[in-house]
Parts: sequence; structure tokens; C-alpha cells
Amino acid sequence: MPSIHLRRVLPALSLLLVGCMEDQGERPCDLWTASAVVSGTITNSSGAPVPSAAVDVEVASTHPCDGSETWTRTDRVTTDASGSYSARLEIGNSRGNRCVRVTEVASGVSASGEAEFVGGCGVVRPPGQLSLQLVIP
Repeated sequence: MPSIHLRRVLPALSLLLVGCMEDQGERPCDLWTASAVVSGTITNSSGAPVPSAAVDVEVASTHPCDGSETWTRTDRVTTDASGSYSARLEIGNSRGNRCVRVTEVASGVSASGEAEFVGGCGVVRPPGQLSLQLVIP
């Protein structure tokens, strides 16, 4: 009796596994995510680092950064002891340039720039990089 169940279950499991994997065991092409890394430092007007500062990193649905952005995603990170921050942002399966804004929460000081979000089926390039420095008065 148990061998009859195995004969029915094993082919069904094989079909499920094959249907979810490509030839090299990768995720199907419709499940990729584009990403970019935004990093920088926050200093005060004397040039000293601002540690433990809360930083909002926002991504717009479009580019360029022309003042008409609609911000669609926000991540909050904190600076380290040297005033540095870094955030890896993912926007789903939509690659290309996007406007990114970084705001130090307590002061409201912000800066923006364009980041290239990289991803896709078979894409082996690293994520795009954007560096934004903030000076708190």
C-alpha cells in the first residue's frame, strides 16, 4: 500500500519542482528585483560626523529629479559612529533610473540624485550606486 502512494506522490512533486525552477535552478524570470545602493555621510557645519542620525531614503516612481516626483518607497536607516549610512533599495521588477532623496529626519536637510536600479533575468551586474552627502547647519 505505501508504494502505491509513493508512485503517485513522487511524480507530482517532480512536476512542482520543475515548474518552479529554470534549467540552472534559478528563480523564474518574472520574480527578479531591481536594486540600488544609496550611501553617504552626514556631518555638521564644522565637518564633524553626526552619529546615530535617522535618515529617510526615498525612491520616486520616475526620473529625472525635477521637483515633480511622487515618492513611492521609503526606508529609514541610521548613521554609524562615523556619520555614514547605507541603504540597499529594491523596487520590484522595474529597472532603470529613478530619483532618490535622502533626508536627515531631525533637521529636514535633504539631497537628491538619480540612481540606476539594476536587475533582471540573467543580469549579473552589481546594483547601481549613488552617494549623497548631507551637511547639517
